[in-house]
Amino acid sequence: MSIISSFFNAHRYFEETYKSVINQTFQNLEWIIVDDCSTDPEAILLFKSLSYKTPKIKTFYHQCNQGVSAGRNTAISHASGKYLFFTDLDDILDPTYIEKCVLFLENHPDFSFVNSYSIGFHSQEYWWTHGFDKPSQFIQQNWVTGRLLYRKADFDQLGGFDTKLRFYEDWERWLRAITNYQKGWTIPEYLDCYRRTESGLLAISRNNVTEEQRVTELIQSRYQAFFRENRLPDLCLKRPSAFDANLRNFQIEVKNPLGRDSSGKHILCFFPWLEVGGADKFNLDLINLLGNRGYDITIATTFKSEHPWHQHFYSLTPDIFHLPNFLQDSHWLAFARYIIESRQIDIVFISNSYIAYYLLPFLRQEFPDVTFVDYVHTYDPGWCQCGYPRVSCQLSQFLDCQVVSSKWLSDFYKKLKPETESKLRVCYTNEDTKAWTPNQKKREALRSRLEISDDTVVLLFPARMVAQKRPTFLVDIVKELVSQSLPVSVITLGEGELLAEMQAKVVQLRLESVFHILPPTEPELMIDFYSVSDILLLPTEYEGISLTIYEAMSMQLPVVASNVGGQSELVTPETGFLITKGNGDADEVQAYLKVLVPLIQNSELREKIGFFARQRIADFFSLEAMGDRMEEIFAEAIKLRKITPPEEIDPAMAEEMLVLALEYFEKEELLGSLWREKCQIEQERDKLSHEKYQIEQERDKLSHEKYQIEQERDKLSHEKYQIEQERHELWWKKNAMETSKFWKLRKLWFKVKRRIRLTQEEP
Repeated sequence: MSIISSFFNAHRYFEETYKSVINQTFQNLEWIIVDDCSTDPEAILLFKSLSYKTPKIKTFYHQCNQGVSAGRNTAISHASGKYLFFTDLDDILDPTYIEKCVLFLENHPDFSFVNSYSIGFHSQEYWWTHGFDKPSQFIQQNWVTGRLLYRKADFDQLGGFDTKLRFYEDWERWLRAITNYQKGWTIPEYLDCYRRTESGLLAISRNNVTEEQRVTELIQSRYQAFFRENRLPDLCLKRPSAFDANLRNFQIEVKNPLGRDSSGKHILCFFPWLEVGGADKFNLDLINLLGNRGYDITIATTFKSEHPWHQHFYSLTPDIFHLPNFLQDSHWLAFARYIIESRQIDIVFISNSYIAYYLLPFLRQEFPDVTFVDYVHTYDPGWCQCGYPRVSCQLSQFLDCQVVSSKWLSDFYKKLKPETESKLRVCYTNEDTKAWTPNQKKREALRSRLEISDDTVVLLFPARMVAQKRPTFLVDIVKELVSQSLPVSVITLGEGELLAEMQAKVVQLRLESVFHILPPTEPELMIDFYSVSDILLLPTEYEGISLTIYEAMSMQLPVVASNVGGQSELVTPETGFLITKGNGDADEVQAYLKVLVPLIQNSELREKIGFFARQRIADFFSLEAMGDRMEEIFAEAIKLRKITPPEEIDPAMAEEMLVLALEYFEKEELLGSLWREKCQIEQERDKLSHEKYQIEQERDKLSHEKYQIEQERDKLSHEKYQIEQERHELWWKKNAMETSKFWKLRKLWFKVKRRIRLTQEEP
């Protein structure tokens, strides 16, 4: 693979670019840099030193300045790689960028070039998600940055960059490719950091509005007719059926061995995603612990996801591969082979990745010196009979150790498949009491922001809004607490398909003032919510041992939760209350009230239980103890692997299992997508229903106000009528009086009195 760069006075930020290139995880490369007649003495000196930095750099010179297009073309003429990667010398690349691009093109022969989402930084900051999937839009403007990987054979077919263009030369080249039916793809990950400076070529060109317009019109004039006459559809990666793929024999024809030591500490982790959840928090903690103990860690995820916790894992290891983003699932086995060889993997660790289990027969046979370990948190009665325990037991012969989160789950395995007993190990998920410490300032600040008074007891429910967590049953419990006039407030942190239903129930029961329904938060912000709370309330359907309970106990909160799974191994009578799970009926509600009411009413009891809860975590369930236990299990797994005879497999049967698993997995993802869409539509429907209800309430309110106004108007009309009646009566009386003989005599009497100056009054 050949990296192509043009150099002109590019010394200022070169070192940052150099580090990002030289630290790429794809190392089978050459970097060709052409000096386009730099004029700055510091830049000239730097360029002369480049070939001494690393033998991967090859340098060439222009005798006069010819522009970036000519610089790239000269570099391309000296390139020997199968692929060309273009980069400027002030930008920064993610360590896995080039490798992911190479793997994409190796596995998608119908595509000619590939790039990624981009991050703008320096003078301008933004996140850029436009890409090659909408080729019809490229006649309007350049939608991508210049950092991409191009198949050299395809590039050579259409020639190099237009040397007559001093800017927008990359846009013109992409248009030339599109109009010649070469396809490009954009990996949906932010792997490219594009430095935007006021002195950059793009900024300078845009300052000259007339010249920019001239160049834009020139480029568009070359390709306008093609875009007018041809309808270019949006591109998508069509998934081929696993039945049509040669899974067993397909290989990624790329060699990329990274120089690694023989410490035995190279781990490949298969995770489903990097999302919010207890299993994911365990994965994050484990990666952190192992990284601090000298392990090199590679992560491969197997579910389509936005991976909201990606940045947390990335801070521990950048060697992360979200497989659905750049590979077809029929190529995942080939990827696993490639990555094990490239990283010289010692241990493969599987945590909740369904497809990874079905790779085991092949990987076990092809890599007999690699150790295979899995970790299962809980059973799921609503998925595949019992969830991951079933698939773990079915393929246990290919695992060296099977790790579970509780003794209860270990006993469950033995009933499911007795032969697993020798491989079973228990490792609790644990927590770090040094990191999880109550914070009074955060408590006061968050209570102020949420407008929760000091004497209110806060119940915390940090869980996904799904059937397993029973959020609507939580509302039933709170309704009864409120009916007893107890000073409670509830904070929920989570999303899911039952969120709208729970919100509707809260509104229906008029509990809006009690509930604070919030989305899930970042791990580091959870301390704020534990600090603001007084009791953890977790009435779930099933669990292994909820990681939330470890966190709450570390934060000195009493626990009130379902007595399911292995939770009694953690929560003792001194540290909380476990309630026998019922059917979500009135009896189960009363069982929760029996322990919640005294806790709410007695702050000293809460403090006492919280103290013992935190002490129990510190004494028996520390995070360091979890790290020690996992290292101990890895060592035992390596010993077992060495003394256990290799398992014979039927390759055809193993391939058929993998094919069926891939097809099942794809259909389940499709159904999951449809289910999420259905839930979204229902949420929108419920939202509209709620808005309709509010509008009707407002209409009824306005109608009532209108009725009151009409009543007031009628009242005023009646009062007006009475006043007019009284006025008429007074007028009649006055008229009758003024026409009477007495009134005439009275007037005459006053007239006499005024004449003799006895009065000034009028009659």
